[in-house]
Amino acid sequence: MQYNVNDSKLEYDAQGQKVRGEDKVLLHHDVDLTANTNWSATGFTIEKLFDDTLFQTFITNTKELLLTLWRKSGLIIPDHFEIDQYHTLANTKETHLEAVELTKLLLTSQFPVPINILEERISTICHKSLITRNPYDNQSLFHFRVVRPQLPDNNPLHRDVWLEDYKDCINLYIPIAGSNENSSLVIVPQSHQWPESKIERTLSGAVINDVKFNVPAVTGIEGEVNYVRPNPVLNEVLVFSPYLIHGGSANFNANTTRISIEVRLWKR
Repeated sequence: MQYNVNDSKLEYDAQGQKVRGEDKVLLHHDVDLTANTNWSATGFTIEKLFDDTLFQTFITNTKELLLTLWRKSGLIIPDHFEIDQYHTLANTKETHLEAVELTKLLLTSQFPVPINILEERISTICHKSLITRNPYDNQSLFHFRVVRPQLPDNNPLHRDVWLEDYKDCINLYIPIAGSNENSSLVIVPQSHQWPESKIERTLSGAVINDVKFNVPAVTGIEGEVNYVRPNPVLNEVLVFSPYLIHGGSANFNANTTRISIEVRLWKR
């Protein structure tokens, strides 16, 4: 799969059986949490996250949580360490995977500020009462996404809803460090309204560079495609439909790790 974003060429080779779906728009049969917003056509928006005082608490607590989890994974963290230099510590595939294992599937009770504050903010943005509890398994989770510079740490292009437990929700991308025009999340605007027949993908979770991903990977798209990095800054949040094609966000920064928080919400 080859594609271009911000004049940079990205590519990956996803192993596994390839399929093309039915002539069916999945979102037309599920809950659309972008409906009745002024960004429903594109499928995403960038908004301010918290007031400035709360954001300072949020970012301080976020960094402390990350350092605690990294130390638990076995990384030796020096004093006054800047988290965007994570790649200087996790400089092998093995140490990175050990650290990543501890920074995903985190209970929202560990979220850097009370989770109800986030739920209320995103409910306002979406004009609907939302909650982080997944009705599929009754879990309430968030994840750190950590992508080292110039390395294939990112997941492939995909739709989250190819996994059944991510139906009917809304996604958040919250930048924490190193997120910019060279590294932030890639999305395809308006693709939440595309039929499955327009997209070729792996039948099950993709295998890329000997790494197995939970999600199937896009391996081809018919017609012209506009890949963009919306690029929210600190104290902004990218709110987007999980029915959008997104991911594949290689970090082209020379010496800066990209760190973000991923959260999903459902209708209360």
